[in-house]
Amino acid sequence: MSAEKIRKNAEQTVSEATSTAREELESLKSQLEQFLNHHVVPTLSEAANTAVSSARDIAGHQKKSVETNVSAKPLLSIGISAVVGFVLGRLSR
Repeated sequence: MSAEKIRKNAEQTVSEATSTAREELESLKSQLEQFLNHHVVPTLSEAANTAVSSARDIAGHQKKSVETNVSAKPLLSIGISAVVGFVLGRLSR
């Protein structure tokens, strides 16, 4: 075999290997995208919706708790608000 023939054979082999590697990578990329879209994204979306719903429930309970405490002791609530406002006003100067 001549050197030129060996070089052409090597180039062809490298080209075929490169093409096969690209095809494999594209196939893996496609499979990964399908997996993410069918399994991971819906699960994360459901978890996020559950977290948002729980946060809203907690916020609602806290709001009712504050309303109950304020209506039970309105003068104490006004006093606490005044003190907090005074302290924040002094700190902001």
